[in-house]
Amino acid sequence: MRIGVLGGSFDPLHLGHLTLAENARVSAGLSKVLFMPASIQPFKQDMRFSPDDERVAMIEFAARENPYFELSWVELERGGVSYTIDSLRELRAGLPAGDELAFILGTDMFLMVEKWHRSGELLREFGLIVGTRPGYRDDEVSALAEKLRSAYGTRIDMVGSSAMLLSASEIRKRLTQGESIRYLVPEDVRCYLLVRAKENPSRWEHTKRVMDFAAELAARYGENVYRAKIAALLHDYCKDSSGGVENNLTHGALAAQAAAGEFGISDEDVLNAIRYHTTGRENMSRLEMILFIADTLAPGRTYSEAAQLRELARKDLRVCTLAVLIELKRYLAANGYDSSRDSEDAIKWLEQELTETTTR
Repeated sequence: MRIGVLGGSFDPLHLGHLTLAENARVSAGLSKVLFMPASIQPFKQDMRFSPDDERVAMIEFAARENPYFELSWVELERGGVSYTIDSLRELRAGLPAGDELAFILGTDMFLMVEKWHRSGELLREFGLIVGTRPGYRDDEVSALAEKLRSAYGTRIDMVGSSAMLLSASEIRKRLTQGESIRYLVPEDVRCYLLVRAKENPSRWEHTKRVMDFAAELAARYGENVYRAKIAALLHDYCKDSSGGVENNLTHGALAAQAAAGEFGISDEDVLNAIRYHTTGRENMSRLEMILFIADTLAPGRTYSEAAQLRELARKDLRVCTLAVLIELKRYLAANGYDSSRDSEDAIKWLEQELTETTTR
């Protein structure tokens, strides 16, 4: 197999990255493309980027629909400055004999390649796939390619990739200024970035924990992990930062409306999971129970029963959902509030379901 490796900060990953990866896959005959986010880029050591988990999440969202795209953790797990020669050698060590790696890069980075760390070793051992833009520094690219082929025997493939005119820095600037980034990044990445921009830091950290726990439960119970993560990403999109019982009960419905209207989500199960994540309801789907539990029990919830209920969630989804609903009812009563009709219906339904299961 011939495998392509596309490295970078991916902050954020955008359509230019995806276009370059797909063009390289097709034109250079690659069996797959690995997206390899850098820990610290050698030429950008003074720049601050988004946390590793956020850059990984955006790659996972963006690459999920292409079966030839995969994530590589090599540079993040190694830490420190990410030198391409070290990363490619580490990847090669895990491949069957005869498989080949090629590094994918844009025109500007290609023209700097002789300045890279141990560039001679890199050019002797690995091929390059260069994304070119018509009319952009063509003579320089051709001259350098011939030089490297002659001096190092480097295999160099040229592939067209006009979409690389996009830049992550321009997208970050647009976000900061409140400008649209639609059609610059995949829609799931746009959703991720807009939620992150809207929520305050503590709310955003909670959202990420809910996403992680929802993904864990989805994998455990055979639910689609992507659906669980996108529902978790949007579940608090319309939560008022000032709090209050009324907003706590209604923000799910508002978030479901936003998911459909602002982000074009049409999956009714995802929308219902968002809509009822604070109350539950009768005849909850598996995805609805997962988000309900993930929100109420995600790591970071510190009430006394949380840790025990989290373990229960990993053993029996329905039993845990009922237990959390009962605990929610007790909490509201202790603070002078009645539980919602949806919650009451959910409790009765689950009690009946579990009774019938036990007596069968």
